[in-house]
Amino acid sequence: MFEKANNYKVAIVTGANSGIGYGICQRLLEAEGDSLTLIMACRNLTRATLAKEKLIKQFPFAHINIELVDVSIGINWTKTISMLLTQPVELLERSDATIQRMGEISEEGIGYVFAANVLGHYFMMRELEDLLAASGDGRVIWTSSITSNKTCFDIEDWQGIKSPIPYESSKWACDLVSVATHERFKAEKRTISSFTTSPGVVASQIGDLPLWITLVRIVLHYIMRWIGIQSQNITSYNGAVADVYTALEPISNIEYSKRYSSMTDRWGRAFVRAISIHDYDSDSAEKLLLKCELVYQAHKKNL
Repeated sequence: MFEKANNYKVAIVTGANSGIGYGICQRLLEAEGDSLTLIMACRNLTRATLAKEKLIKQFPFAHINIELVDVSIGINWTKTISMLLTQPVELLERSDATIQRMGEISEEGIGYVFAANVLGHYFMMRELEDLLAASGDGRVIWTSSITSNKTCFDIEDWQGIKSPIPYESSKWACDLVSVATHERFKAEKRTISSFTTSPGVVASQIGDLPLWITLVRIVLHYIMRWIGIQSQNITSYNGAVADVYTALEPISNIEYSKRYSSMTDRWGRAFVRAISIHDYDSDSAEKLLLKCELVYQAHKKNL
């Protein structure tokens, strides 16, 4: 979430204590200085506090608050070793090596991964909508994935409960919700925009990977990047360039119907590439948006 009014800006960054989230924090503070209030939404208070201290050391002027969000995943070791030996490129670009929460339901009765990656953010957006609109240029930025595509998602299983790849399903859902939400905002003449991005491939600590796995991955990332695979961003700082671009670039330069992807050339120079969201289905997007809204309204009534 990104809100700005005159020269005063507020950004809420989920997963902000590490990986792409931390890279986004760095780039935002680097670009906006003390005109930015940064809210770090993290699942671990200790790590969040350490990350905040690192940011303040790098940016002494920073205005930073912490909010807790609890999301955790594990590693499928058999799949990891198998893919390392047989499909190294796919291992670096896909989440198959993650123990995906197939069939898991949250305490609220919602698909666990969908709740963490989509619905929770939808609730946050709806609650902040009036503030975003009042800023005159509110922006909601959904982090999708390089692996996101139409085949991962089934509107009949919109929460991804039956899906063997609920992560990818939720990321395509982010694309659908982003585009449909942007169109709703414009139809209602609200000064809010919604965009979707991809961080490409980053050697982050998501899933608490052991050091040796992280080191092997980093070496493979560099090899793949050197041979021309520009999605291999490797560092969270490079991976965050698309998110910050869509947050700060003049609105007239951004197309809501495209996914903005972080890329890095073989020399380590990061850049942004706008990629069409292939096979976007407006019918599925509208149905999904309605389902999210119905859950949101039911939640509001039960408060």
